[in-house]
Amino acid sequence: MRNIGIWLGVVLTAGLCALVLLERQARLDAASRQSMALATGVDRLLHYELRNIQRAMRGIVAGDVANAATPAPEAASRLDIWISGVVSRHDELEDILRFDPNGAGPAGSDPRIAHWVSELVPSEAPLAAGPLLPRAEGWLLPLAMPTRDDGWLVALFRTSELESMVDALDIGREGSATIYTQDGVVVARFGQFGEYVGKQVDLPAGARGEDAPFSEHHVSQLDGVERAVTFSKTSDYPFVVSAGIGLHEALAQWRVYATCALVLALLYWLVFGFVVRRAHRDQAAREALMAELEAQAQWLQQAQLASGTGVWRLFPRTGQVRASREMAALYGLEGADEWRAAQAFVDRIHEDDRAGIAAELAASQSDRRPFIQEYRVRLPDSRIRWLRVRGATVSDAPEPVMAGTALDVTEQHDAQQRVARAELQFRHIFERNPLPAWVYDLENLRFLAVNEAAVEAYGYSRDDLLQMTVLELLAPEERAAGREALMPGGGQSAQDRLWTLMTRDARHIEVRVHARTIELDGRAARLVLAEDVSARMSYERDLAWRADHDPTTGMLTLTALADQLDSHCAADGGAGFAIAYVQLRDLELIAPTLGRRAGENILCAAAARFSEVAARYGACGYMPAETFVIAALDPGELDAMVASLLQAIGTPVDSEGGTFSLEAWIGLASGPCDEGGAEKVIGHAALASLHARRENRRVVPYGACMAEQASARLEMVRQLRQAHEREEFELHFQPIQRLRDGRVVAIEALLRWRHADGRYTPPARFIPLCEESGLIVPIGNWVLEESARMHARLAAAGHGHIAIAVNVSAVQFESGLCAESIRHLFERHALPRRALHLELTESVLLRQPDHARAVMGTLRDAGLCLSIDDFGTGFSSMAYLRDLPLDHLKIDRAFVRDVTCDPRSAAICRAMIALGHGLGLSVIAEGVEASEQLDWLRTHGCDQAQGYYLGRPMPIDTLLDTLVGETSDID
Repeated sequence: MRNIGIWLGVVLTAGLCALVLLERQARLDAASRQSMALATGVDRLLHYELRNIQRAMRGIVAGDVANAATPAPEAASRLDIWISGVVSRHDELEDILRFDPNGAGPAGSDPRIAHWVSELVPSEAPLAAGPLLPRAEGWLLPLAMPTRDDGWLVALFRTSELESMVDALDIGREGSATIYTQDGVVVARFGQFGEYVGKQVDLPAGARGEDAPFSEHHVSQLDGVERAVTFSKTSDYPFVVSAGIGLHEALAQWRVYATCALVLALLYWLVFGFVVRRAHRDQAAREALMAELEAQAQWLQQAQLASGTGVWRLFPRTGQVRASREMAALYGLEGADEWRAAQAFVDRIHEDDRAGIAAELAASQSDRRPFIQEYRVRLPDSRIRWLRVRGATVSDAPEPVMAGTALDVTEQHDAQQRVARAELQFRHIFERNPLPAWVYDLENLRFLAVNEAAVEAYGYSRDDLLQMTVLELLAPEERAAGREALMPGGGQSAQDRLWTLMTRDARHIEVRVHARTIELDGRAARLVLAEDVSARMSYERDLAWRADHDPTTGMLTLTALADQLDSHCAADGGAGFAIAYVQLRDLELIAPTLGRRAGENILCAAAARFSEVAARYGACGYMPAETFVIAALDPGELDAMVASLLQAIGTPVDSEGGTFSLEAWIGLASGPCDEGGAEKVIGHAALASLHARRENRRVVPYGACMAEQASARLEMVRQLRQAHEREEFELHFQPIQRLRDGRVVAIEALLRWRHADGRYTPPARFIPLCEESGLIVPIGNWVLEESARMHARLAAAGHGHIAIAVNVSAVQFESGLCAESIRHLFERHALPRRALHLELTESVLLRQPDHARAVMGTLRDAGLCLSIDDFGTGFSSMAYLRDLPLDHLKIDRAFVRDVTCDPRSAAICRAMIALGHGLGLSVIAEGVEASEQLDWLRTHGCDQAQGYYLGRPMPIDTLLDTLVGETSDID
């Protein structure tokens, strides 16, 4: 139908188009015929008008010829009379003028006419048309005719008279009629589109021919209107006539006709489109309905497959069942929707359920009541599937049938079994949980269930607990907060804190509660697991206490004390606080000498005294092993607190090992709260205590210069590190002479620090800092290495017998100076035995004498000579001197300086020389600066000496030069 409608519409539209086009062509042809008629009629009227004028002018010319014999004046008079008569009879003529062959005319004539006449050439044309002449009354057209004397007779024709010829013509609103000269100059124009006389246009080539009228569709050059135009030139006169009918006006009725045809065609196509669209929409709706039905069927099938549902109809009379594919699959049967024997389904039913299901099905059929059963079926692979089958008997001609569904409920049965097992497991977990657990009613807070662990932990029987509320289990001080937390909505708050429970025997237990809201027998309840954290909390409290307290003294740590003082400032800044930094002397030596227990007793006794003082003035703290910090919260009480501290220190402490006197250095500092906090003030007090220790004063208050000195020392340490890295250290060597012959037998290596600018820093300034900072160890190792290298230079210069003495500090000695490293040093530089002497101070022997003796023995075995430096300035034990593996004993310069003027110094030197010789040691005297000192030492048997008198410390090159001269003297 749609194709027929399309073809019918095409034919109808084509027919209408053909009719419209034919009608248009017919109207165009009619316009052309009308224009031809108009052009021919106007041309004929113009011909008649011009012929009349031609005849009149010929009559004048003929009369002139007849008067040829008449005298000239009379002939001219007669000619004027004839001209006047013609002009009076012809209104279209304004005048008739005479011109000679040279173009001369009457006086006052238009020169343009004279010029035109002078150029005229006689021709066969009856009249010659000249240029248009404008006048106020209108345009004049000169028409010339030759006379007998080769002159010209010119008639001035009014072009406005031509309009009267076409006034009665019907040319329409857009039509026009125009008279042109042969050159295309408009002589007259008729129509409603303005005046165009005198304008020139391009005439078509066919318009100038002498044939039949020429027609075409032409757009006017004058007014731009398209017309059906006919050009006519059927007379012998030099004029062309055109008549045009406006095409727009001619086609006006055709446009109405065409519009109606177009509307009719559009109306047809619109109606046809609407009908087709409606039919298409109906077709789409039918297809969508079929697709939806198919999708619904597929969806139902998928839903049955996904949900394990099948559909069946049982026909009792025939014993046949029509089952869906899903229904058959539930029973393990293959095939699509088809008829099956009912027995095939019965055989799949589990043998234990088969008889009961058959009886129930028969009863449902007979009583017409619904059939609802759950039973098992055995699949071909021996798996068991649970089905819930529903059905009912319906009347359906020609016999009643039973229809229904079957649903796979295997997962539900499995879930029920899992729930039952889970409930059993939960009960076992609940009952056998090692943590106390219970369930209580959220409404009345009574226990609903308790486990055995709760019975054992709290001492109540199960029956007793089930008669109690949870509040009764809480400690009395917890019950007010417990009521709100135990009610509905308080589960999280109950878990966010610790609870204290009270057992039957009034013991208190700290527990952390883990609770969840549950439903038990239809009632809102809460399951609670109570974790006993008493031991852990006790341990955590102990840890927290240990974090802020010293376990031995029970006093605050310095960090905790600083925090407490900062908190005091934050709460009440006031005037700040004052600090006493107490360093007990030799407290660390008590345990090694008197025993650990005695050391702890003395420490605790001192701590108790300081705590008693602190209780009166503020707070105190302890930093192992010998530092106590006591704070006065009122800086004005600092003096009183210091007096109390001195009194506490001045009283000896009784212990198991006897009485121990306390000695201490005390640094004092105070400051407002807004100047760096307690840590800064404690640091100031510590710095003051350090100064007290160095200056051996009991009490030293902090001063700003101390910080500056400490900063300077730190800067010095930094520079020392850089000096070591940049190799700014160098060795100078001082000769040691043998007194009996004056020969140099050894040189002492002395460390010097020369900066990049050439200046030296005195050893007394930087060597103590090296020992305090630990830099003495790497620097000392460098000195040993450099001394070994310098000995190689001595040997190369022929002085290999000269040994180099190197000072070793106690820090370097105890840091790991071992025989193995000395052996490697000797091997690297090929040193002979005893090429290096190590000079040790007495402090090395005092700290760990047994260890020092063992190390010194291994060093001596490695090839070193050992000396005791600065002998007599310390507290050397004679027993140690007897047992130590020494080679030399050096007398300190303090005794040598006054040996010639002070009898006591002389006696000490004689005793030292005798002691050294008695122990088999070589004795070396230091600081010899005068010849008298040298003579005294030589007289009293001193073996070797060194000092400024014998030679100042010098670089190795200078020393070698000195040795060369000395050797030549000996030689």
